[in-house]
Amino acid sequence: MATKIAEHLPKAKRIQQGSYYTPEKLVERVHQLVKPYLKVHPHNAIVLDSAGGYGGFLAGHEDLDYRIAEYDERAHEKLTEHFDRKRIFLANSLIGPSRKKLAIPDDAFLIVIGNPPYNDTTSEFKKGQKGRNRSDPELFDRDLGISFLRSYEKLAADVVCILHPLAYLIKEANFTRLKEFKDTYRLTKGEIFSSSEFFGTGASRFPILIALYERHKGGMTFDDILSFRFDGLDKAQKFVLESYVTTDGFIAKYPPRRKEPQISPIGLYYYTFRDLNSLKRNASFIAKPIPNAIVMTVENFYKYAYLYALKKLFDPSESWLYGNLSPLRLGDIDHDRALYVSYALRDHRIFKTLGRDMIHQLAAHYGVVPDDPPGLKTLEAKIRQKFERGFHRMTCASRKAGENENPANPDAGG
Repeated sequence: MATKIAEHLPKAKRIQQGSYYTPEKLVERVHQLVKPYLKVHPHNAIVLDSAGGYGGFLAGHEDLDYRIAEYDERAHEKLTEHFDRKRIFLANSLIGPSRKKLAIPDDAFLIVIGNPPYNDTTSEFKKGQKGRNRSDPELFDRDLGISFLRSYEKLAADVVCILHPLAYLIKEANFTRLKEFKDTYRLTKGEIFSSSEFFGTGASRFPILIALYERHKGGMTFDDILSFRFDGLDKAQKFVLESYVTTDGFIAKYPPRRKEPQISPIGLYYYTFRDLNSLKRNASFIAKPIPNAIVMTVENFYKYAYLYALKKLFDPSESWLYGNLSPLRLGDIDHDRALYVSYALRDHRIFKTLGRDMIHQLAAHYGVVPDDPPGLKTLEAKIRQKFERGFHRMTCASRKAGENENPANPDAGG
């Protein structure tokens, strides 16, 4: 009964509802991860998919004691053709989630699985086209996926094994938005894969996680995530967040606050960014103040010259894995400031149209001569070499850190 996409939904609805078909290999990996818990709790384990779609996560596993909730009426109708009607529910799982609502006994060992919708209402479509997520106020978030994670705490799930964007964990602001979930559950296993595994998710790839969480009194902190060893789905790759040094705290990413200077003394600005993906996607140097502009000065110019070089020349083979991180700090930016300033002044078209006085002011401050050798290609080669060396050091550190197992959870398996 595997249905490859929710065919009855047009693209707009698929984006609004986050409805994307999950490849079978990912479904089976989730079942492999929860199988040990089913063995430990053979008589009272219940497996729940609270955003069941067409039931792909439980197709072929009807021998389990399962529950499926789905709020789309046509998908629910399809579920009734293949599953026990007493175990499927037409319901919005983000409104009044409870075990009683889904006929789950209080003493059952509850395992939540699935690929819940994840959809930041501030992206993909222009503002207003996605509508508003319908949920209880305490569960509401602009991203449906974070709302679903919060709902599992309301259900008192014992184990959660779902797919969600890696960014929920590795961006501290997102991690904080998990609220009670992060205080109640601990990540015990995480396997990363590219969003390109899904049909219809667009050309911009990003990392998705098969995440296994166990209920744990101490919960988890962002420091736990920093040191956590994430595996690639193919097992060969290791990713430890604290091994990657970013420009956070060194280079401002956002426009000045209200009481800070709003006008650049040199008439130059840099377009705001959140992470490496947005750095590469957005504009860079601009010559007019706009709401999304960072103010340039002679003194901070070199930092944004570095970002411009990173935007143009840093393109690792698995760029999708690093795109959600803040821009990486590859090498000693202060030491190499003249190199990045020379590159930006020669390469960016804005410096071919701005007044020569400003360009000479920047060049003199950093001790560079923008019109003299070495040529642009030579500068690019030097910068690429520095980027490759810096990135190699980080990936090696990540692999070495990844050789150590994550701390064993004494409550594993219940």
